Amino acid sequence: MSIAPTSGTPEPPAQAAGWRARFGPLSEPVFRRYWLGQAVSHFGDRIAPVALAFAVLEISGSATDLGLVVAAGTVPLAVLLLVGGVWADRLDRRRVMLVADAVRAVVQGVAAVLLLTGEAQIWQLAVLAAMAGAAQAFFEPAGTGMVPQVVSPARLGQANALVGLSHNAAMIVAPLVAGALVAAASPGAAIAVDAATFVVSAAFLWRLRPRPSEPSERSTFVTELVGGFREVTSRSWLGAMIIGFTVYHAIVLPALLVLGPVVSERRYEGATTWAVITSAFGVGAVLGALAALKARPRRPIVWCSVLLVGGSVQPLIVGTWLPLAAMAGLIAISGASISVLFVIWDTTLAREIPPQALSRVSSFDFFGSVVGMPLGFAVIGPVSDWLGLTETMVIASAIGVAWALVTAALPSVRGLREDPASRTTRTGEPVPTYHAPHPPTDPSPAPPTLA
Repeated sequence: MSIAPTSGTPEPPAQAAGWRARFGPLSEPVFRRYWLGQAVSHFGDRIAPVALAFAVLEISGSATDLGLVVAAGTVPLAVLLLVGGVWADRLDRRRVMLVADAVRAVVQGVAAVLLLTGEAQIWQLAVLAAMAGAAQAFFEPAGTGMVPQVVSPARLGQANALVGLSHNAAMIVAPLVAGALVAAASPGAAIAVDAATFVVSAAFLWRLRPRPSEPSERSTFVTELVGGFREVTSRSWLGAMIIGFTVYHAIVLPALLVLGPVVSERRYEGATTWAVITSAFGVGAVLGALAALKARPRRPIVWCSVLLVGGSVQPLIVGTWLPLAAMAGLIAISGASISVLFVIWDTTLAREIPPQALSRVSSFDFFGSVVGMPLGFAVIGPVSDWLGLTETMVIASAIGVAWALVTAALPSVRGLREDPASRTTRTGEPVPTYHAPHPPTDPSPAPPTLA
């Protein structure tokens, strides 16, 4: 395996500003294979929540049961994320992802069979959701660490933008497809489609030949976990942003996702208004991912902080009696802000964190985002009953904005600059491209295992 200049006609320089240059990572076979598999997987990820919700309601009609099943998937995800980060740094990340995909394919396949045969019960769906959440806890840190291994270093930012683009596009299209499947067939049929997407993702991963990454030095689990924590605490910009993401997911998002539908029902046109708001966010996120193909900020974490301000104002936008057209436009801008934020963030992590610790650091990042959400969703309603709907949404935005601004003011945040050496795509020289070896010289490895 090697990094070598592309043979044949060189890629046009990035300053040509053509779309071909911006989509340059897709010209690299290894990244293209990875991206296609994950694009299909993202599509299935967005089908599953819609199908599962209607499956539970079809069985019992109980919102409490639906909350139980959703919580059953969320709790193992939060509990096992740090474990998944350690193992993703210890082992071949591709194999960790393969095992996680295989588990989720089986889990969703069993759920589909139970639903299609009319045998499904709430407790069964809860157990299966917990198993899927546990597998996701291993997949996510491994996936974050994998991207730098499947694309040329100069194209890392564009690669993260393309991953974000597929995720955001699925956010718009997949729920529509899920609704059509549920209406035309059944929730079980939609869950079966989700199971198939994991098989497709695993098939692409099986043929993937990523650039090898030196695994972390083996020690006890606790020692390696503490080592990942030290990587976070030794960089104040990193810890501050993780706290910012925790605030966003524990306070800002619950205020939007729980109280937003209430505002839509009481002040506007109910579900129609909420559909416009969520669609506007999705459209903005897609446009943001396209814009991020060209984003190369010199002070990346300052930009992350500013973009987090743009994301944190969502409850304020929805809760303050704006005309629907203005609200949709501002929410689209906020969606674009969040989309660009995560592209810059993932790229910065991959460049600043040692490769052998990247999955552990990303697991702390994911953990911070997930751990506060259940409490946030549980308390935001009672808080709004006490303070008032608009007041709660304004305060939630204010908390998110305040922390983002504090983060932007930190010396370590303002001092972190992009390495000029990473700007090779802006020179007139060809972009290095990573090539996988041909299969005859690199036979497929044995089936993956975590043992």
